[in-house]
Formats: sequence, structure tokens, C-alpha cells
Amino acid sequence: MGPSERRPAAFVRAFGHVERPQRRVIAVHPGGLPVAHYDKLASALWPETALHAVDLEREPSYFQAALDGGRTTATVPEIAERAAADLRAAGLFDLPWTLVGWSFGGVVGHALTALLTEAELPERVVLLDSIAPVPDYTPDGDEIGPDLVLPWFCMYLAAKRGGDLPPPAAALERGADIDELLTEVLETALSVGVLGAGTEPPGLRKVYDTYLDGLRRNNTLAERFAPPPARAPLTLLRPDRGLLETPDPLGWEQLGDDLAVERVPGDHYSMLQDPVAVKLIANAADPAAEPSSQEA
Repeated sequence: MGPSERRPAAFVRAFGHVERPQRRVIAVHPGGLPVAHYDKLASALWPETALHAVDLEREPSYFQAALDGGRTTATVPEIAERAAADLRAAGLFDLPWTLVGWSFGGVVGHALTALLTEAELPERVVLLDSIAPVPDYTPDGDEIGPDLVLPWFCMYLAAKRGGDLPPPAAALERGADIDELLTEVLETALSVGVLGAGTEPPGLRKVYDTYLDGLRRNNTLAERFAPPPARAPLTLLRPDRGLLETPDPLGWEQLGDDLAVERVPGDHYSMLQDPVAVKLIANAADPAAEPSSQEA
């Protein structure tokens, strides 16, 4: 079955089994990396805290847009509405809970909170290197070019296989075209073991194009979304190497006054796997996790 024929599976996925949970953490995952990465977060939480993930790639309109040049007729509120409906149907708003949103998952998570009753709201929203859907942080389509995207793409490739893959800084500075840039990325990736020996330029170009289309999809969704004010306290966790270098809290200060910003090790992608980063995420999402994390 090819990617365009893929059928949606369960939208909400449970991690592990907590016999009698006292709290919940619900993560909104936008794809890009396997949703199985949340296994580490589940292990870092308090033993009586249950973790569920909303896998946005199981939403057909969202997933298909990454295969159609980033074009989509969907909206952020529509995607959030399905998430809210499925979470209600699963009875997951029955306990105190925290919402965790990595990357674009933070945008959908923010929209989700706008659809909840007061009794359903999370105690806190923890944003993992998520960029707020506000005009200051939503580039025009023609601004999403190699100079912005290629460093992120190198970070993404490195996280998929482990290791480090620096972007071709000199070639980017002189304005090289994308084929030349990817040729240099491929040479470096092969030399450091981030890509397998059989990787060919057309294959890497296909991966890059899909990655770029996913970014375009998310940017289009953000452009169409008028985010409401935050309805829960916000914690923004910024990795050492995030998507953006700005010292500002990625636009979230425009949506909520109750905002804390904390640092974690790793980069935008590795923060979901880095052991220290995962413990810090668990501590932010689950106050009861801190003692067990310190004992680990």
C-alpha cells in the first residue's frame, strides 16, 4: 500500500497501561517523527499518570496535505474538533490532566483547549519548541526556502538516525540551488553515518520535498487560524538548538500572560528522545513525576 492509499488508524493512542490512573498527560503529535517516541515520556511520568497521544497523521486531511504539495482545505479548528471528540469518546477528560504539544502539535493543542468546557480544561499546556500561530511567526509562503528549511531538514535527518549533521553553511550563504545543497548534505550525511550507503540523490530529494510540503501545510493552516487567548497556563520548553534562535518565547506571549519558559538539552527533534530532556518534559507535564525523575 502506497502512502497516498494509507488508511487512518486510531487517532488517540495509549502508551502502556496504568491500572488506576490519578492523572493524565495528553500529547498532540504532528508527525514527522514516529509517535512511538513518546514511550520514553510515558516511562518518565509518575507511575499513576497515564499518557495518551493524539496522532495528527491519522487525520486524513492533515496527512494527505503533506503528499499534495502542502495544499489543504482543512483548518486547525476542524482538526482540533476531531481530537476533542475522540478524547471525549474515550473518556479522557475525567481526571486532572496536562496537554503536551510538540512543534505544530502545540498549535493544534492550543486550538483544542478553545473547544473544551471549563471542567474539561487541562491544568497546564506544555509547548515543546512550538511556534505560536501569530502573524509575527507565520512566514509568507515564498519565505519558506532552503535558507530556512535546510538547517531544520539536517536536524531532522540526524534525529532519525542519530548523530549530528551540520547544514552546508557556505553553500547556503552563496545561494546555491537546492540540488547542489542536497548533494552536499548527502555527502556529509554518508560520511558521518546519518544516511545509509545506498542513499541516492533522487531519494534524498524526495524526502526533502515531503518534509518541505509538511512545513508548507502547517504554515497554511497557521495562516488561516485566528488563535484565541490561552485558557490554561503555558509552559514553553525550548531546546538548546530549536527551530528559531530568537530569545522571545516564539510568539506565545501574545496569547497568554501566564507563561513560563524553560530550557532543555538537545534540539527540536532529539528533545523527544534525549534522556535529560524527557525527564524535564515529564516534570513540566506531571508535577508528581519530579521525585521519581530525581531518583532515576
